[in-house]
Amino acid sequence: MSPLQKIRTSFSTQLSLWVAGFVMVTSGVVIFLLVSFSEDAIRDETIETTLQALENTALRIDNTLRQSEITARMEKQQQWVNRSRIERYLEENGSLEELRKTLPNAQLYVTRRDSSQFDAYITGSERGYRQMVYEDREIYIFSQPVGNRQYNLAAVCPVQDIYDRFLRMRIVILPWGIIGTLLLIYILYIIIARHLRPLHRLADSAEIIADGNLDAPIEKTHHQDETGRLQNSLSMMQRKLAAYMDEMQQKQAKLSQQNAELQAAYGEAKAYEEMKAKFLHDMTDRIVKPVDQLCRSTNVICQSYSKMTKSEMMRCHQEIVQATENITELLDQFMSKTSAPPQPTSLIKNIAAQ
Repeated sequence: MSPLQKIRTSFSTQLSLWVAGFVMVTSGVVIFLLVSFSEDAIRDETIETTLQALENTALRIDNTLRQSEITARMEKQQQWVNRSRIERYLEENGSLEELRKTLPNAQLYVTRRDSSQFDAYITGSERGYRQMVYEDREIYIFSQPVGNRQYNLAAVCPVQDIYDRFLRMRIVILPWGIIGTLLLIYILYIIIARHLRPLHRLADSAEIIADGNLDAPIEKTHHQDETGRLQNSLSMMQRKLAAYMDEMQQKQAKLSQQNAELQAAYGEAKAYEEMKAKFLHDMTDRIVKPVDQLCRSTNVICQSYSKMTKSEMMRCHQEIVQATENITELLDQFMSKTSAPPQPTSLIKNIAAQ
C-alpha cells in the first residue's frame, strides 16, 4: 500500500495532517505578527533609548559648563565655550562608549545650531532623529541640543545598529518558533493517536470478524466517550452473536442427527417394502400350485362326476381338501406377516408424538 493510500484509509493520519497544517499556518501567522510588532517595538525602543542617552549626556555637559562658567566668574576670568571644549568633555565623560553599548557603530559629533552651517542642515537643530541616505549608506542621525547653547550633540549610526537587536531576536525567535511548532504538532499527534488508538483496534477487530473469525477479542472499557460506547456496544454484539451462533450450531447438530435418523428410518422402510414385495412374490409362487390343484380337481368333479368311481371321488376329495389346507396355511402365514409391521424408529415416534 502506497503512502497516499495509507493516508486515505487512516482517519487519524488525516486528522493529524489537518491539525498539523492548521497549527503550522497559525504559528506562521503568530510568528510573522510577533516579528513585525517586535521590529517596530525594538526600533522605537532603540531610538528612544538613544535620544534619552543623548539627552542625559547633553544635560551633564551643560551642567559641567555651567559649573565652569560659575567658577570662572567667581575668579573673574572669561571662559569661552567652543566645539573642542564640548568634545573634550564628551571624551572625558566616556559618552561615546556609553552610547556604543546601544549602537555599536555609532559616532558622536558636536554641531552648531546655526542653520547656515552644513552640519546643522544634515543633523537638524532640534531634538529628534532623521533617517537618510548619505554616501550610499542608509543612516540614522540623532540630535540633542546642549541646553540653550548654540551647539548640538549628533549621534550618527548605520541602520544595522538600529535593527541589530531585532536581527538577533529574529535569529532566536525563528528556530525556537519552529521547534515549538514541531513540538506542539508532536504533542497533538500523541493526543490524537491516544484517543483514536481504541478506534484503530475496533477497526482491526471488525475486519477480523468480517473475515469469519468471531473469536476476535473486543473487550469492554470503562471510557464513556463515543469510542468507549462504540467499543462496549460491539463487545455486547459480539457476545450475543457468539451465543446465537452456538445456538445455531446446536440446532444444526440436532437437525443432522434427525436427518441421520430419518435416513435410517427410510432405509428400514425401504427394506421392509422390499421384503414385503419379495414375500408377496414368494407367497404368490407358493399359492399357485394348490390353487391349480384345487381348480383341476374341481373341474374333474364338475365335468365327469357321473363317470367317476367312488375311489376317484375320494381321491379328488382328498386333493381338494389338501389344496384347501395348503391355501389356508399360506393365507394364515400371509396374514401373520402383514398384520405385524416393523416398529418405527425413535425419530418417527417423536414425530408421531408431536
